[in-house]
Amino acid sequence: MPTTASDIIYDCIVLGAGISGVTAARDLQQAGLKVLLLEGSSRVGGRMYSRHDFVKKSGKPVPVEGGAEYIHVPEQARYKEFWQEVRKHGFTTSPFHKCGMGILKIPRNRMYFSPWKRTKMLAEVIVQPEFWSLPDALQKIQEFDAATKADMTAASFVKRYAAKNDLSKRGLALLAYTLSAHTPGPLNEISIAGLKTDAIVDQLMERKELRMEHDAAKPFGLCGFDSLPNRIAAEFRKAGGKLEKSRAGSTNRKVAAVERLADGKVKVTTTGGQIFTGKTAVCTFSAGMLNPKSGEGDAIFGPLLTAAKREALGLVRMGAITKFALEFKERIWVDDGGESASHLAVLSNPEGKARTFFSSFPKEHHGPHVLTGLLMNQDHDQIAEMDDEAAVAHVFEALGKVYGRNRRWTQKAVLAGKLGSGGKFKPNFLRQDWSKDPFAKGGNSYLAFAPQRQGRMLAKQAREALKDPRETLPLFWAGEAVAPAYDRDYQPLAVHGAYISGRRVAEDVLHYLKNAGRNAGRFDRYYRGKYL
Repeated sequence: MPTTASDIIYDCIVLGAGISGVTAARDLQQAGLKVLLLEGSSRVGGRMYSRHDFVKKSGKPVPVEGGAEYIHVPEQARYKEFWQEVRKHGFTTSPFHKCGMGILKIPRNRMYFSPWKRTKMLAEVIVQPEFWSLPDALQKIQEFDAATKADMTAASFVKRYAAKNDLSKRGLALLAYTLSAHTPGPLNEISIAGLKTDAIVDQLMERKELRMEHDAAKPFGLCGFDSLPNRIAAEFRKAGGKLEKSRAGSTNRKVAAVERLADGKVKVTTTGGQIFTGKTAVCTFSAGMLNPKSGEGDAIFGPLLTAAKREALGLVRMGAITKFALEFKERIWVDDGGESASHLAVLSNPEGKARTFFSSFPKEHHGPHVLTGLLMNQDHDQIAEMDDEAAVAHVFEALGKVYGRNRRWTQKAVLAGKLGSGGKFKPNFLRQDWSKDPFAKGGNSYLAFAPQRQGRMLAKQAREALKDPRETLPLFWAGEAVAPAYDRDYQPLAVHGAYISGRRVAEDVLHYLKNAGRNAGRFDRYYRGKYL
């Protein structure tokens, strides 16, 4: 039978210790509230997951990211809050330029497209005829106005654009790859209005990505991206906040039920039988966790998962993502006149198959020599049901088409690893399938297409509907899945989007408790003025 964990009535119970959860909890605790941060897994960070048990450099563990990898936005005014957080904790960043400058030894992206027979720098890619229509196609998405144009799937957009602009087979493949490799949903589901709402083109057009580092981290400053939520969680605890998480190998702090009580409070029950009570609560669960069909939304929230939120979850969907890393004995990605500072290789062929890999460590560090793959859509699907041995072989064969020429391309010859029983070689690899993670049930959310008809929620409305707490007070909602509803400059598919949702929901909870006096009518006026 469930037992009350304590007689404490918390001002707020924050569900989930990902970046949005720790940020909301920290802000509320520092504002003078009594806050409980409840995490069902044994760690802080959510889909920010730095693996320190994969590779070592000079005998010291080096983090390889199993989840979020880079900061995707520049240090400018519209992202001021996020960058202030990064800098406050003493983090620095190293840029990875998509174009780069070989003469200045600035790392650059390289792209492989099977008809080209070799990798090319981005500067070379954009002069290829099959590439010429791509910027125009992206601009069409950027200019899409859901108020005046009927929405469509990305697959329909690609087909119509190709026919109208007489794209070659290669051009069609590159356009399809660009859209499918940067959003985690299938092209026949992704909404063009959703791509516009989520500012996906803005993210694609950023000139560089930034890796977070810290001078105190050894070796070479790599601290792991989940250092950021851990630093914020430490601030929360220092301010007097209470963090409850499961022990390793257990899920006894996983939320089993959330109920709204007759007196206007919230009761949270865990799978271990603990009961916690709060004046408010904030749910930061992923859209995959909340989904009534594939997740646990109905079982946990019951009537608090309202009709509007259920409809929104039909459009805010979780895409499958696998992070897959292989360690090599030496840096094998050297080609085109010795240019080896590149950190990205995009593999594609005219049939639209594509894989994205990047070097986890710059050349100047002289190892570890790790290629990490971000596998979405068909790339994830191809290996999803394979066992580890088959998945390694699949990825290794794909990389061999690019880097295996003029060398003996066998796992034992080029991969780091060890001999197992019977003398069988076991390569060193990392496989993080987020669709099978019980606390994520997917990598990132995307907006799905919905036919425009009477009474049907459209993609552009879905994230706001999922975020809106007015029907579920005193239960609030935050996280990556609702990020643009807080600030249109902050996208989902990114750490900074989830972060800002934590900041905003903390403001809303404070207003509800202090300014509105827990009065729904007064909070409604505040909410409509701020967001709608």
